[in-house]
Amino acid sequence: MKSLKDKLKEYSNSDIYPMHMPGHKRNAGLFCDVENIDVTEVEGLDNLHDPEGIIKESMDQVSSSLGTDKTYFLVNGSTGGVLSAIQSATDIGDEIIIGRNSHKSVYNAVEIRDLKPVYFYPESTGLFDGGYNKEELEKLLEETSAKTVVITSPTYEGVVSDIKGLAEVAHKNGAILIVDSAHGAHFCLDGFPNPAYKEGADIVIESIHKTLPALTQTAVIHVMGDRINREKLERALATYQTSSPSYVFMTSIDECFNIVEKEGNKRAEELLKTLEKLRCDVNNTRKIFIPGEELVGHNEVYDYDLGKLVIDLSKTNITGVDLAIILQENYKFETEMANNKYVIAMTSIADDLEKVKDFGEALVEVAGELEVTDEELSGERIVNEVKFSPYEAMNKDFEEVALKDAKGRIAGDYIYKYPPGIPLIVPGEVVSEELIKEVEKSLESGLQIKGITDKITSGIKVIKE
Repeated sequence: MKSLKDKLKEYSNSDIYPMHMPGHKRNAGLFCDVENIDVTEVEGLDNLHDPEGIIKESMDQVSSSLGTDKTYFLVNGSTGGVLSAIQSATDIGDEIIIGRNSHKSVYNAVEIRDLKPVYFYPESTGLFDGGYNKEELEKLLEETSAKTVVITSPTYEGVVSDIKGLAEVAHKNGAILIVDSAHGAHFCLDGFPNPAYKEGADIVIESIHKTLPALTQTAVIHVMGDRINREKLERALATYQTSSPSYVFMTSIDECFNIVEKEGNKRAEELLKTLEKLRCDVNNTRKIFIPGEELVGHNEVYDYDLGKLVIDLSKTNITGVDLAIILQENYKFETEMANNKYVIAMTSIADDLEKVKDFGEALVEVAGELEVTDEELSGERIVNEVKFSPYEAMNKDFEEVALKDAKGRIAGDYIYKYPPGIPLIVPGEVVSEELIKEVEKSLESGLQIKGITDKITSGIKVIKE
């Protein structure tokens, strides 16, 4: 029987090229020998939870380089940062405005704090979520007692919202703005959208491992202004992060920003030039499309991350799952995510640009074999009726039923597509016919659906009546 290490080595030594995170793209030359720097808090090496020496200096250097008021290293990923940010900004039982397309970590924070979520729905491009409307945020703030707003920007697909406008609305109404920018750590580089911490957000969380050359689970949290109680934030960070923080991870964060500062902009320029030609070549097939700057100015899309390749197959006779398999088996490219309508491929400044060019050529070649259909995209969103808050629902007794028999029942657990981990339904919401069809369709297409308890019956947890 092979060990996990054996399987990982086998994958790493294969000829599969990663068009997915982490952003170091398995570039071994970017890192030190792990064994030599995997230590503990010995004399002279400082302590992440009470930094006074080299760790503090490293965090201060990153903060100064990026232009933040304060930056903290995260060794439990963006998840630890999201949990900490929300805890520092709320009291138990508060109302909180959250983007409905938030990552599951936001919902976990809502559940832990017994918060009452008020959902803020983004616009839709038809293919995927657009941005958030600031007039809608104003309305929600006027109608509720919420003093904290949490949104995602950029989204998994690269959509950037009007952070400046949303922050102005939040601040005018006495609220703070937390931005989950897990997929936007590379926005510090020239040619990409402005980072949220320069647009007025109060707390910004970034997963540097997603789009920059750093190890998985590394992230940072930035604080701007004086609306955040930093003492409360630091206590929360000590709660949601391990008491034995990895020096390997902290070194990876430090080295990542050294690379960014020394050669990041040059690498970014070369990457964006390569991607510009790739987009042009693929879009000229008139079959497969990779959206870009044309999205800006519509559906509340304020800006767009051109480093993210969303490969639109809605006009073809194949699904994203089909294309992902073709790319993996025939061309040796592993993509980030696939669903019915599109595939996501991720790039970074650590990419081998010749491989990125090959990826574009593979897409053009595949497009030549595809048929065009007349199917129209539907921008309709499933909006679930809310009966209980997540905290209330998770503290009730539940039972398992087949998905087909769950119509009208109240969900007792999350169901979400993974990646990226955005819930289709949240505990306390009513299971609708539309939701059942969406889940069934996703399962039939081979997508990863979490929250299904029985693969035979597609069982799910519902609250006992």
